[in-house]
Amino acid sequence: MTDNKGFIKRTMAGVRIYFVVITVFTAISFFTGNYYLGAVELAILAALGIHYLYIKKEKQRLITSYIEDLTFHLDNATKDTMLHFPLPMVMISLLGNVIWYNRRFYKIVGEEILEKQIQTVFPNLQLLKILEQKNNISFDLEHSGRYYQVVGNIVSYNEKDDKNNYSIVLYWIDRTEEYKTKQAYANDKMVSCELMVDNLEDLMKNTPDEAHASLTAEIEKKITEWLGLMGGIARKYEKDKYHIVFENKSLEKIIESKFEIIDSAHEIQVGNKIPVTLSIGIGKGENIRQSDAFARAAIDMALGRGGDQAVVKDAESFRFFGGHSESFEKITKVKPRVVAYALRELIDSADIVFIMGHKTADPDSFGAAVGIARMIKNRGKKAYIVMGQASGSFNEIVKSFKNDEAYKETFITETEAVQIYEGSSLLIIVDTHNPEIVESKKLLGAIKDKVLIDHHRKGEKFISDTVLAYHEPFASSTCEMVTEIIQYMEEQPSLSVNEAQALYAGIAIDTKNFTVKTGVRTFEAASFLRRLGVDTSVVRVMFKSNLEEYVKRAKIIEAAQVYKDGIAISFWDKDEAQPNLTSSLASDELLNIEGITAAFVLCKNADDVYISGRSLGGFNVQVVLEMLGGGGHMTVAGAQLTGVDLSTAVSKLKKAIDKTIKQ
Repeated sequence: MTDNKGFIKRTMAGVRIYFVVITVFTAISFFTGNYYLGAVELAILAALGIHYLYIKKEKQRLITSYIEDLTFHLDNATKDTMLHFPLPMVMISLLGNVIWYNRRFYKIVGEEILEKQIQTVFPNLQLLKILEQKNNISFDLEHSGRYYQVVGNIVSYNEKDDKNNYSIVLYWIDRTEEYKTKQAYANDKMVSCELMVDNLEDLMKNTPDEAHASLTAEIEKKITEWLGLMGGIARKYEKDKYHIVFENKSLEKIIESKFEIIDSAHEIQVGNKIPVTLSIGIGKGENIRQSDAFARAAIDMALGRGGDQAVVKDAESFRFFGGHSESFEKITKVKPRVVAYALRELIDSADIVFIMGHKTADPDSFGAAVGIARMIKNRGKKAYIVMGQASGSFNEIVKSFKNDEAYKETFITETEAVQIYEGSSLLIIVDTHNPEIVESKKLLGAIKDKVLIDHHRKGEKFISDTVLAYHEPFASSTCEMVTEIIQYMEEQPSLSVNEAQALYAGIAIDTKNFTVKTGVRTFEAASFLRRLGVDTSVVRVMFKSNLEEYVKRAKIIEAAQVYKDGIAISFWDKDEAQPNLTSSLASDELLNIEGITAAFVLCKNADDVYISGRSLGGFNVQVVLEMLGGGGHMTVAGAQLTGVDLSTAVSKLKKAIDKTIKQ
């Protein structure tokens, strides 16, 4: 409209000049007394004014007529364009009702859907997400075997801010051929796999000599059959290791079968006294080189979690399958002897050695730290244990060590450690491999040379930049591992009775007084410590509960409910100073009740909820609590949820249990 007015002004510009000239002459005539001439000029001026108004009105009429005619043609053109638009097009209301669509869109749906809900035809179309995108709508959708990229925007009918005046216009771009090409490319990409018979040495030791060939042949047969199903090729590069390559299109088929080869291997019986267990690591990368690197990382993860399972790694995450059976103890002590020699060299070359475990130290973490500290001191080096708060009644034992003359300067805080560390310092981490829960993240990042000693099953978060890592998920405790190292560090190991009792306590607590996760090497380590003067009755007294704690556990047990399949869940809804300790002791007690095979106890502290999981071995609590960000062992695991209330935490736990049972 503004442009039209400008056009009229330009058209009338000449007439206005005549008005000005005649007006000037008329004024001069009257001023000089020539009234007759002035009257004539005034009459001419009036006639010109009337003519001007007539011309102006006529031009406005013509312009208005032209605009109306132009609008009519534009409307028809717009309607025709929309009807014959080269892309399928649909207009829906903000509530999802179909308002209008063109002929090409009708070919997609094949039925009359006017005034119907768009979700009746496209159930996967998410209206809320469309509204969030506003004028930048773009999403992918599959319908009747075709794949579309849907783009569009929200339009309004007028300037009124009313939802009834808005609609959503969507354009459908067929990307089926591109999708098929992309899918074909993805399917043909090569996936790398590492397969290992992770207990072959122990199998041969526990199988009669005459059955060795049959056992090897049966294992080879199972692997060959599995390769046939996936269409892969394999290269055996060691007696118990295979490198396999297959196409990506077979991966989902393998995952859907839940890696049945692992269970199939368990069924091999040709005189072997222990079952055959396989570990599988699969890498899915952008190219074969990356896939191969991912496969090696995946097999390391599978072995670090105890073996007898499969791990799939891509660029984003690890996926775990199996791992529902307890790992078997390796009888050979070659590894602890090698680790002891290597650790001795690292200690001798360092000026200062720091030792730390996980936050809120427990008996296993503390005992391992004390044992390592004694080895360092025996080699004439400075040893510092970086330690904050200890858990529960165990705090009294820590205080007794801090008051010991030999350990008065050994225990330091994170702040003190950061101030005194040097470039040649060595950091030894015990009883955890998770960088998120170590006692000091600052020290972990500051010290270059790190040693890791841990027995927990490997999780996604792992301290990998170590110069030496001793990780044995089959070990009962870190104290057991440290006790074995001590025996190889010196010909005549020197430990005080208190130090030996600290190590023994760590083993006793983690094995529930030698009732779970114990092996030959566990008892050998305990026997060595007993010879050094350990009094088992003193260790038992160390962890006696007071009446208040016992009553609290009794109330938690009383409130427990069996969720499903012998899995009990209970919680303590009051703020607890030591939630991890309370939950772990209560979950241990629940396993003593008939019919309960697994137990989970939740305790809260401010905005955090601590979950402790325990099992008799038939149910993997580690897999459940890994889904909640935790970890541990098949029979002992824990997790910490931040910023949630108890009811939400219980709901999350139940969902994780359901998912684990389904798997």
